Amino acid sequence: MIRILNEKDKPVVEEYLERNHIDTTFLIGNVKYFGLENKKDLRRCGDYYGYFENGILKGIIPFYNLGSCIPHFESKNAIPHFIDLMKNNEFKFLLGMKKFIEPLYNELKSLKQSGNISDSYYFVNNNFKEFIIPEVEIKSFHEIDLDCITDFIVETNIKGFGNMKYTKDEAIKSLNQRSKDEDYLFLIKDNLIVAGANIQTSTDRISQIGAVYTLPEHRGRGYCKAVVSNLCSRIISKGKIPTLIVRKNNMPAVKAYKALGFEFYDEYLLIEF
Repeated sequence: MIRILNEKDKPVVEEYLERNHIDTTFLIGNVKYFGLENKKDLRRCGDYYGYFENGILKGIIPFYNLGSCIPHFESKNAIPHFIDLMKNNEFKFLLGMKKFIEPLYNELKSLKQSGNISDSYYFVNNNFKEFIIPEVEIKSFHEIDLDCITDFIVETNIKGFGNMKYTKDEAIKSLNQRSKDEDYLFLIKDNLIVAGANIQTSTDRISQIGAVYTLPEHRGRGYCKAVVSNLCSRIISKGKIPTLIVRKNNMPAVKAYKALGFEFYDEYLLIEF
């Protein structure tokens, strides 16, 4: 049986997510800070559906207002039910650990036309090695002029991640809807923001790093590595484990993250529709 979930289901949902806490980091953070009810004006709210076997929750598929679908299941019997929902719901991105996304995509690709596919690694850092560049500043987003930040975030999304329609209004919304644990750091060199990275989502155990970007003319100087290192220090100081996603073909980034102590956990897929 599959049905929409609501706030009354929250204890059961939280129990499910906790036993799959690394695989469901995005879901945990969104449920924790925004709940299961769909508040249409909040990008990180959405419609959550639960798949049940013999009354036990065995899979969750959310469709978020920002356009992402992040399914997870413990039983492969959930797959046909998820496919039926995905046929009838609008979403721009399908993402998650490859072992969950690939079987869904294989059934869906003849029905929905896909665009870019990001084949990535999911890294976990249990052996952090700090990296510092003394002659630069690293500041949190609330310490910097908003216009400077939003210009950089727009470039990050357009040039760094191919989101060509990303606007300053979206950047401001994303900053306003960040939780207290989801910091956004910027590296400043000669009064110019040249690199940035943020905490995409945070749970009681994990903080996932994302949006790592350096201005093209400042690359190759270790700036992103320094920002990620600073974020790792902040995450670890709160008793949490840093994680991140990196494309398999981005070898400079893979090398930099491994130098910081990140190790392979699983494969990760992000598919754009």
